[in-house]
Amino acid sequence: KPCPPFFSGRFVRAKARAMPMLGLSRGSRAVGSVWRLWVAAATAVGAGVLLALVARRRQLRPRPHDDDDDNDDEPWVGASAAGALREELEEGPELEEIASSTPLVGAANGRTGRGSDGQVLRPRRRVPPPTGAGEALSAEERRPTLPGRQHVYVKTQGCAHNSSDSEFMMGLLQEYGYILTDKLEDADVCLVNSCTVKNPSQDSAMNLVKRARADGKPVVLSGCVPSADHSVIEGLEGVSVLDVSQIDRIVEVVEQALQGNSVQLLNKRRILPSLDLPKVRRNSCIEIIPISGGCLGNCSYCKTKHARGKLSSYSEDAIVGRALQAAAEGASEVWLASEDTGAYGLDIGTNIANLLEKVADSLPPGMMLKLGMTNPPYMLAHIDAVAKILQRPNVFAFIHVPVQSGSDPVLKAMIREYSIADFSTLVDGLREKVPELLLATDVICGFPAESEEDHQGTLDLVKKYRFAVLNISQFYPRPGTAAARMKRLPTSLAKSRSTEVTALFDSYETNSHMLGREERVWFSDTEPKHGQTVGHTKGYVKVVVKQEDSLLGRSAIVRMRKATKWHLEGEVLGEVR
Repeated sequence: KPCPPFFSGRFVRAKARAMPMLGLSRGSRAVGSVWRLWVAAATAVGAGVLLALVARRRQLRPRPHDDDDDNDDEPWVGASAAGALREELEEGPELEEIASSTPLVGAANGRTGRGSDGQVLRPRRRVPPPTGAGEALSAEERRPTLPGRQHVYVKTQGCAHNSSDSEFMMGLLQEYGYILTDKLEDADVCLVNSCTVKNPSQDSAMNLVKRARADGKPVVLSGCVPSADHSVIEGLEGVSVLDVSQIDRIVEVVEQALQGNSVQLLNKRRILPSLDLPKVRRNSCIEIIPISGGCLGNCSYCKTKHARGKLSSYSEDAIVGRALQAAAEGASEVWLASEDTGAYGLDIGTNIANLLEKVADSLPPGMMLKLGMTNPPYMLAHIDAVAKILQRPNVFAFIHVPVQSGSDPVLKAMIREYSIADFSTLVDGLREKVPELLLATDVICGFPAESEEDHQGTLDLVKKYRFAVLNISQFYPRPGTAAARMKRLPTSLAKSRSTEVTALFDSYETNSHMLGREERVWFSDTEPKHGQTVGHTKGYVKVVVKQEDSLLGRSAIVRMRKATKWHLEGEVLGEVR
């Protein structure tokens, strides 16, 4: 007989009660029992199929994580269609915010949806393939690409901290199976790690993002640009963004971007990314270690504070451990990086002098240590201790102290929290104890509060100290900063002042006193275009010799043959080690 239209238990029981009332025989009742068993079995099978479908739907639907204590306050927006997500997810928290290629939860008729924090999450439009394109592809080519097999192009801008972040992200991507490429045209996805210090650096990053999108490539924008200003991606489709505190989630973001989703992870974590992450060094000889994130300053022109936030220091043990790991992996130099190395440890009960001593003590023979940028206020308390460490044979005698202006009124308007007298106390104190010290600094020309007298103060400071490295920049008003609200000087005036400072800097050189000397040089880089191997003296003067790759990661005695504005040219004598 055909299957009855109902499978409920009520229907089966009603049919059983009706049998004696109809005068059915005992044999007929036996047949009825068989019928009831068949109906019950069919009911069970149907229920099982229904439960399996429900379970499958729940397995595919993304859900907010509940096992990441660092992101309890991070909103989550899921996609209404699960087909774009991987069927088998790696262990760990899923993405909080996914803008799918289909309408989002909360979106109506395919319109843009909003997350719980008001962020706009736009679904990406898919471009249909040209007619007949599928027929031209082989079955192997039409097969979906396995996650983690695509090529990734990584572009890094900005400071040493940004460079380290990129190396961590490349390490994670490569460990997962992605292939790193140096050519954008060969990439399946583009990662731009951006810098927000100046307008040109941000414009460069955004131009690359637009170029990659014009080529149809998904883009991940990380670094200080999106971290400082969430609005930069408005109007840009197919662009995912990643905060500087969430670089350890780059694999998740790239994977989703390749599947057609636009991901926004912009909430700031309270805990910094681990220093134990895998890494791909741009220069295999140099390990850049971020010792902290953020700073204690409130400079009126600075946008980086909006991105990196307040000071948050890594522990001394974590930094020493990373240095030893780098040494075991073949690195020959350790660079300590931060927005302000002088402020290191003030949030965790230690200081930069203690850290430098511990790292220098831990390094194996032949490995060199280099200190990164520091602002004057917090380094003033450690002049003697830091000078003593810079005298060590395994520490480069180098320090980068941005002065920004030679005028106290301008420094006050910049909210730099020090005076020219403070800067001079720091520099003179270090130079007295470390005569070979190489001093680098930065100046900003054309700041809104800068008068002609203030500008002359900057010129006088450059003449006094004859900085070996001088980074000269015109003032750029960064959106959201206090200085952006100040009345600007004419652009032509700022340009003329920067030109004048540049001319002064070009008028002198600081290397000729080393001609004829024999110095130990630590080699770490190559300039193939000029056929040269590059190294630095103990005082961090750049030295180039005829290219010899076997010198990389080692040191040798070099006689200085020629001095230029930017470097010394030398001849290797021997004692390579």
